[in-house]
Amino acid sequence: MANVLFDTKQEEEIEYHTDSGSLNISLYSHQPDTSLGYGDTTTGSNLYTVLKKFLNNGKVSICGAQVYIAVKRYPDESDVSDIIFQLRASHVMVYIAVDSIPSGGSNSATLYEMAFLTNGYCAFATGSALSNAFLWITYGIAWPYQFIAQNFVVSGSGRIEIPAFKTPTPVGYNDYLRFAITLQNHTVDNSFVSMNHTIESTDGFVAYKFPSRDAQPLCGTAQSDWFPVNGPLSYKWTIDYHYNTDAPQIIECRMYSKYYHDFVPLPDFK
Repeated sequence: MANVLFDTKQEEEIEYHTDSGSLNISLYSHQPDTSLGYGDTTTGSNLYTVLKKFLNNGKVSICGAQVYIAVKRYPDESDVSDIIFQLRASHVMVYIAVDSIPSGGSNSATLYEMAFLTNGYCAFATGSALSNAFLWITYGIAWPYQFIAQNFVVSGSGRIEIPAFKTPTPVGYNDYLRFAITLQNHTVDNSFVSMNHTIESTDGFVAYKFPSRDAQPLCGTAQSDWFPVNGPLSYKWTIDYHYNTDAPQIIECRMYSKYYHDFVPLPDFK
């Protein structure tokens, strides 16, 4: 495990840990503090500089790492293909919660691109919705094995149907899995109208429905929650979407388990 604050006037060193207690102590003693920042609205984030240091750290293996990032200041870089190639080569998945109201910088598109192309995901939100989106991102620590990563380019209104699938949950076990959906590749705008989805077993049991009384709310562009499964059963995932324009939108669908699953294929990247 490792952690670091970026976008500080005095660049901090990445701290590495072998136990959660040490990590927690470091996190609580290095909380975000605006007095440590650049103090302007023009300087771009140094996120990619810090990320390169992690990828080339020479101390720990990065293969299969999960990177969780909370961003308020946007980077200025428009091409980070070298970093994306390196991330993909080591199966590093990047998850980013991006504040819809930036404190500086100019380019949030590369943040989304980096998460998308590594089978992570990027959520745009602000305020408490941003905090909740990041909280759900970090639940990846408890559900580390991704077994569905699909992306759909859509427009207008329609339905996505992910065909029946088996979960990694062993036969004879009941458990909870985690999912995430993102709805746009930028801050939510007026083109988004609604999204609802269900996860049900092929014998008709509805394991999850959104929106519903017990479902977690939409946090900006992302919605995530957990749902119960029975090991022997197959499940299907149905998403209904409505945008009020014909402009293309990207819907990302992700599912995660506590039980081992090999890396799923990555999106095409040239």
